[in-house]
Amino acid sequence: MKENHQAEYTEDTITLYLDNDQEVECDILAIFPIKEQFYIALMPQTPVEGYEEGEYFLYRYSSNGDEATLSDIETDSEWEAVEDKFEELLDEDEFNNMSE
Repeated sequence: MKENHQAEYTEDTITLYLDNDQEVECDILAIFPIKEQFYIALMPQTPVEGYEEGEYFLYRYSSNGDEATLSDIETDSEWEAVEDKFEELLDEDEFNNMSE
């Protein structure tokens, strides 16, 4: 079952409303495409119960004006592709920061 998460966002942050009614303020690390679908990587600004510190969130992403819709990544193969792409972006960013 596809699960959508409503979120409010600014240019740099997004507020997630989790299933347990917990509100989580996150930094937007990246929004990136894979084929026709966009994905978002988020880092909670404070520790989140049930998650390890430093753990990031990955979701399917779409936006309509000031409202973002995040959907769960449904399959292991999709998750692996999204995680690989995000880690590639992190590696590129580290390389670019080293050369500055």
